[in-house]
Amino acid sequence: MNGAAPLPRTEPAKPVGAVTAAIAILRCLGRHDDSLRLTEIVGEEGINPSTALNILRTLEYEGLVAFDRRTKRYALAGGLADLAAPLIERDDPVTRAARAMVAAAQELHATIGLWRRVGDELELVHVADCGAAIRIAFTLGRRLPMFLGAMGRLVAARGDWDEAALARGFAQVPWAKAPDYAAWRDEIAIAARDGVGIDRGHVNAGMLGVAVPLERTGPLRHVVAAALFDNGSHADPTPIARRLRAVADAADA
Repeated sequence: MNGAAPLPRTEPAKPVGAVTAAIAILRCLGRHDDSLRLTEIVGEEGINPSTALNILRTLEYEGLVAFDRRTKRYALAGGLADLAAPLIERDDPVTRAARAMVAAAQELHATIGLWRRVGDELELVHVADCGAAIRIAFTLGRRLPMFLGAMGRLVAARGDWDEAALARGFAQVPWAKAPDYAAWRDEIAIAARDGVGIDRGHVNAGMLGVAVPLERTGPLRHVVAAALFDNGSHADPTPIARRLRAVADAADA
């Protein structure tokens, strides 16, 4: 039995440096609530100051970045929303699930992420939170090892992995407190049976992770996962899993 083949991810034969730098700058601005100075962007991304300045001026001209000439600070601009509008307005399963996440996050007092399988990683493609003053924050575009946490138990459960592949993947996860491997394997079997992955404090201390697959059958390409503070009120995560399943089912509505 061989390990499940990862979904294809083709690297460009010759990456275009200016494009890579521009995307890095946009992601940098998106990670911060406040606008940034050129020096802050350069320091965080390690881009040549002259190159960064020229890219920012181009992005400003194209309406993707706003520049405050008084404070000399940059921020994302509304042109990005216009650029993404065709995706946002689509009525595909992923978009429908993303819309349903907002209400679920409020009801569960949780942060809910929609993750996409990319090779041997999971990439965050949409996030909804409860808006509380103290809440768990996710960063769009972040990638994590595919066997990490509640999501990882689902990936392991839905793949044709041999034992060596599972052991390697388990060892690569940056656990805060690694579970016992035998117990982890048992939890994978439970995830396969119930269609729900659960992690209690092994990824982040004091946090409960619950995940369900977006696709009920076939290859697992997307996972809907909730992260909550584990304050003892969620001894039975079944209601959380049921609410996440409703989010996933909204994709088929």
